[in-house]
Amino acid sequence: MEQKKDDILMKLRSSRSCVGTGYHLYTGNFKKIFRGSWAAALVYALLCSAAGTVLVLRPEWLLPFTAVLLVGELLFAACGFSILREHQQTGTINRPQRLVSVDVPTLWRTVKMWLCLTLVYIIAGTVVGAVGYMAYKHLALYTAMGCTAVAAIIAAMLLLPFFFIAMRYMLNRGTAFWPQLGTNYTIGLRHWGFIFVVVLMATLVQVLLLAVLTLPAAILSIANLQAQQSVALGDPYGMPSYIAVLTAVTYLLIGFIQAYVQLSFLFPCYYMYGAIETQEHERLDFNNTQQ
Repeated sequence: MEQKKDDILMKLRSSRSCVGTGYHLYTGNFKKIFRGSWAAALVYALLCSAAGTVLVLRPEWLLPFTAVLLVGELLFAACGFSILREHQQTGTINRPQRLVSVDVPTLWRTVKMWLCLTLVYIIAGTVVGAVGYMAYKHLALYTAMGCTAVAAIIAAMLLLPFFFIAMRYMLNRGTAFWPQLGTNYTIGLRHWGFIFVVVLMATLVQVLLLAVLTLPAAILSIANLQAQQSVALGDPYGMPSYIAVLTAVTYLLIGFIQAYVQLSFLFPCYYMYGAIETQEHERLDFNNTQQ
């Protein structure tokens, strides 16, 4: 019972507690999470294998495969959101009854969230690009570079509240993304520092794990690139005949593990959302009592 109290969503937490509780929930229920998501992870891994093999052997074909890879990412992310919704509603993560623990409404909501965020990022990128263009057109080189860097940093800072907005949208069905954007963004700005610390800590964990995880793929890619450069200079290819199979298997295994590393990022953000919502409710209750 004490464990359930520690894992409840709506509770005031520090940024450190959000990250620790999030990863504790993830690792403590990993067997159940795996049983309900391994099929989706396999789809993602197969797409990673295809994209990785194309990247190493036929880089010019990578763009179409990258678009296909997105399908696997959205499917796997939807599994994660379905699991978090179950914990939000029941306070626990139950043993899954299906190979893929995702329902169609959650999958569709994940797609809509991705489309909305993509539009936001495109607008932000366009603004930064316009600032950079004007800076390089009217200012000295290093001054223009500084202005562009400052614009990019400001854009990144202003986009940070969308971590809260995205999690709130995914965990509350019946809400729309755009109509509530203004209110949710204001809340996100009010807790900007808190969001920053949680996202930074979770990102550092991701980077460290993925840096170790992707090392074999990086070595394989560099070796193949050097072999292709040798061919361009007239030398033999120098790679074994089974390089395509080796590349496919390597990226398959890495993609499968990588999917679960990336999925873990949602869990600290889940508790970040709960802590912000709890604090906002307490703030409103306090204001109401003062009236």
